[in-house]
Amino acid sequence: MTQPLPFHRAESVPRRSVGQFFLRLVAAAGLACDAYVHFDLASGFDSNIAAFSQGTAFRIDAVFAVLAGLVVLIIRRRAAAVFAVLVAGGALGALLLYRYVDIGVLGPLPNMYEPAWYVEKTFSAIGEAVTLLAAGALLFLPE
Repeated sequence: MTQPLPFHRAESVPRRSVGQFFLRLVAAAGLACDAYVHFDLASGFDSNIAAFSQGTAFRIDAVFAVLAGLVVLIIRRRAAAVFAVLVAGGALGALLLYRYVDIGVLGPLPNMYEPAWYVEKTFSAIGEAVTLLAAGALLFLPE
């Protein structure tokens, strides 16, 4: 007597959601905007006085944004979305803090207070906010 062929349960087969793919793409695009702006502006914020300049901080943020963008595109896990949220949230938080509060020199960080909005800063803030929304939404979807 022959045995019936085993059926694959729909729950055991991973399905790629178009919505998840779209959110990952949007999150990566927002991080790409953030990285572009920070790499572009970094040289204008270098300082010969401080060992750790605002330009260095911009480059570090840009590298983390590139890394987070690649991770959120390649790795389909919640941890990738968490990393993207942390990078974008940290960058947006720092941007808003230094836009509205003059905290002065903070440890090795120079005084980065800049009470103005300009095109690049706005572009970066939008990219970071879009990433927060898209990667944050990924946290609530099943893996």
